[in-house]
Amino acid sequence: MDPITAYGLASAIITFVDFGTKVAMRVKELSEAGDIPELFRDIKTRLPLIIDIIKHTLSATTNLSPEAQGAYAEVVRQSFKQVSQLDEILKKVTVSKGESLLSKTVKAGISVVEEGRVKRIALGLKDNVQLLTLLNVKAEEKERPAARRWPSEPLPSYSDAAGVFLLPFSRDERFIGRDIPLQSIASNFESQARVAVAGIGGVGKSQVVIEYAYRFRERNPTAHILWVYGGNIARFYQGYKRIAQSLEIPGWDDPEESILELVSSWLSSTTKSYLLIVDNADNIEHWWPGKYKSGGSLDDPSKNLSKFLPDGSNSNSKVLITTRDNRVASRLAKVAKPIILQPMSKEEAKSLFLSKFEADVSEFDAPEVYCLLEELDHLPLAVSQAAAFIQENGISIAEYNDALHGEEAEEFLDEELDDDRRDEDSVNSVFRTWKLSFSQIRQQKSRAADLLSLLAMLDRQSIPRSLLKMPEVTTSLTVLQSFSLVTTRAGSQSYQLHRLVQRFVQHALQRDHTRQEWQDAALACVSQDYPTVIGPAEWPNCDALAPHVHVLTGYEYTTVEARLDLAHLLCWAADFDVDRGMYLQALKRAEGSLRIFQQLVPEDDERLASATWLYGRLCYYQAQSAADLDAAAETLRRSLSISKYPSWNFAESAFELAHLYYDLCNEEACLEMGKASFECWENLEGLNSSRTLDNMHDYALELAMFGHEDEGIAKWREIIERCPASDASENTKIVFTYRSRAGIVEFQGDAAIAEVLYANLIALCQKLYAPEHVHVFDYRLSHAEQIMRQGRLDEATRLSEAILASCENTSEWRIRTSSFQTIAECYRLSASYDKEQTYRQKTLELHEKNLGRDHKETFDAEEALADCYLNRDRSFEAMELYRRVIAWRKIKLGDNHVDTIRAMECLGICYAYQGYDGKAEEAYLEALGQPSEADIRLLANLCFSLEAQAKWETLETWSRQVCERDDTAQSTVHWSLIRSLEQQGQMQQALEVRARLLVLDPSDVKAPQGRRLAVIPPVRDQRRFGRMIHPRTWSA
Repeated sequence: MDPITAYGLASAIITFVDFGTKVAMRVKELSEAGDIPELFRDIKTRLPLIIDIIKHTLSATTNLSPEAQGAYAEVVRQSFKQVSQLDEILKKVTVSKGESLLSKTVKAGISVVEEGRVKRIALGLKDNVQLLTLLNVKAEEKERPAARRWPSEPLPSYSDAAGVFLLPFSRDERFIGRDIPLQSIASNFESQARVAVAGIGGVGKSQVVIEYAYRFRERNPTAHILWVYGGNIARFYQGYKRIAQSLEIPGWDDPEESILELVSSWLSSTTKSYLLIVDNADNIEHWWPGKYKSGGSLDDPSKNLSKFLPDGSNSNSKVLITTRDNRVASRLAKVAKPIILQPMSKEEAKSLFLSKFEADVSEFDAPEVYCLLEELDHLPLAVSQAAAFIQENGISIAEYNDALHGEEAEEFLDEELDDDRRDEDSVNSVFRTWKLSFSQIRQQKSRAADLLSLLAMLDRQSIPRSLLKMPEVTTSLTVLQSFSLVTTRAGSQSYQLHRLVQRFVQHALQRDHTRQEWQDAALACVSQDYPTVIGPAEWPNCDALAPHVHVLTGYEYTTVEARLDLAHLLCWAADFDVDRGMYLQALKRAEGSLRIFQQLVPEDDERLASATWLYGRLCYYQAQSAADLDAAAETLRRSLSISKYPSWNFAESAFELAHLYYDLCNEEACLEMGKASFECWENLEGLNSSRTLDNMHDYALELAMFGHEDEGIAKWREIIERCPASDASENTKIVFTYRSRAGIVEFQGDAAIAEVLYANLIALCQKLYAPEHVHVFDYRLSHAEQIMRQGRLDEATRLSEAILASCENTSEWRIRTSSFQTIAECYRLSASYDKEQTYRQKTLELHEKNLGRDHKETFDAEEALADCYLNRDRSFEAMELYRRVIAWRKIKLGDNHVDTIRAMECLGICYAYQGYDGKAEEAYLEALGQPSEADIRLLANLCFSLEAQAKWETLETWSRQVCERDDTAQSTVHWSLIRSLEQQGQMQQALEVRARLLVLDPSDVKAPQGRRLAVIPPVRDQRRFGRMIHPRTWSA
């Protein structure tokens, strides 16, 4: 943009802000004076918002592309035009003091005429807000460095015109037997696109598939032979990337393109013949994380590898899968049964064994060979290992066989293989092979034996190379791999042990009395490698270490150093568990960490304060009764008392206490702790720290929820002002800004603009985190709520149902609860009370299960269900629920709390509906408290019950109070007063009341006939507080 154009746009913005601010001030002043028509209500909130956005994005205009600059200028021009029209309409319809009745009538008529025009202006301002926020995101993103585009790498040398061949293994020229499995694969491919080969580790699945691939190539020289490793997501992605590169699929070198989707789409649509091999698809959690994912899994649940296999629509496509897990095989092969690969036959095993020897084998004694092979259960891995050991060490077959039956042989028979097709002795014979290998390694290279000892103390799969901080690691790994005791995943820098190898090493260390030493060493490795600051950037590392943490925290430790390492690791892992929604596991780990610190460190140690805060926090999250909440509050207060000020521990303890006190409806304590939290961060890190701003948002929300909307809005405006100077990332600044603006307009009653802002938050957070992240769910719920508040009930219901479908596999029950509540409220507003009841019951069940019966939220859910019963004329069922709610609230909230009074009134209505007017009267009188402060509706309901009992004198007293306090809206109560006077013979006074009623409402000339029903009090406006327990926007 040239300077002249830039100066023109900047001037236009400054002029618009000045002019728009004046118009907005006029609208505000007229609104406060009550001199502005209702049709300007939306303008009152939208105009200041768009002025604020344009003012704060002035500096960002220079970062916009020419196309975006043009769009930005057009928005400013349109906004200026709309504000000018608004100013013109204001002058026409505003009534000044002293104007005549005729003038007022004329302006009232103009208001009606201009209503459609004002609505169009309000809608235009809403559209401009949305466009400006999107342009603002683009401007912020513009500041980031562009992604580097790498030139295409040269195609691999094994690519040829006949067909790409990506099999990374040479052919075994000594391949033995396996004719039946090879024939089965070929036969199955005649009727299906996918074939799976399953079997125990070491049975030779990969070798069979490699041989089939070479035979397939000989029969189909023009077909592509493609190979990917299915054992983890990183290697799967790497394999697909190489396929895309080798086949030169358009877009393969575009960093913004999804390689998995790109290759999957190509494989599903190409007419070219190919064989795709997916080797070692062993972990079912990688393929269907939503159904099978557990606490120890390593991968993001959003990565579902099964989605990226070709669908079989191409008749020339073939997908061949190997796996140890028969469940994976069955599901990936779909309708077809997998091929279960069995151990070799006796003759095949013999041929394999003899083929491994370079010397003359004619002198080998056949019975000895067969006896050894029987001991090895004909497993190809065990057979190959035995042959290698015999050849390398120059011992005889008989000596090897004798060693398998030596004094220590029983040590290897205490572990069963995960296959019920084999008996205990034959299965466990493989241990004997590994015992000899391990002894040989210990003699040849002790460092390698040490490394194997360390590996055996970790989880056996996906051991990161970064954990192996020992001397001579590279050469030690080479030795271990040469004996096939450790395998590597090429390119991923991770290693794994066979389950039986791990168990064998653990037995050996136990026998040598060195197991404790290696447990301590493994714990130190993981503890040193685990992130101490946990945020989105650290999640992959934490996820990779999660299974090792699970294993190590199950061991017993005796030294002070090891126990302190354990306490730190438990604390950090519990923090990560919270991010994953695994609160029960986090609570157990936090409790263990706290117990160790209490035993080993002084009372004023910050480590103890941190562990106390974490344990109190998790006790709060898992509280299922009032007693649990009290215990959690006591723990958090203890953390607060032993924390230094200012400190991280003090700020976070105050933050959790603020939320806890909110749940207990303790306004004073909640606001005190909320303020203390953000002020502590302010002292600790400064006014514009991301943590300060994040805690200030929570404090603003607490203020607004307790009825201090203006103070809350002021805090949100302060956050917006501070954001540009914040130390937060640009994306986090945008989140803070949108979130604050959403809070402002939501509590100003503009659900339409709040809807736009929450939609933008959803889109941004889906990119920052993941579609299943709890932040995204939170904003989706808020978005649905704003749509509901605009009366678009079907749409809000559909959105909430979509959230439920998306969170089926999350452990965060509050997401489901909030969705149920929104759906139930939509059905209530549409008077579909039978459907509402279903979701109220689901909500109550979730609260009882997760919070217990003695919890405020559980009783709130009971009251909502009771309201539904009352609306369905099921007053007997409603009455029992109201009684329980009242009893609890009297104790916890007090007799005069607004929620207690409402439940009392509803109980009185239940009695009235059943004809028990005396009991209804008692309930109403108990709810009244101070008559001068009582709600008009409650007094009216009391009058109806008194009238039904013919208590004329009492009725006269109460109905006069109602009429004196509000003589414009309670005509039904006027009739109660008239009737009470007539029944007492006070006809003159009755006529006077009739006359006054006629003046107030000329249409209300006939007395109501029959019994008048009580009016159900309105449902409290239950805004979601965002109390779903979720990780911070910043990394704590």
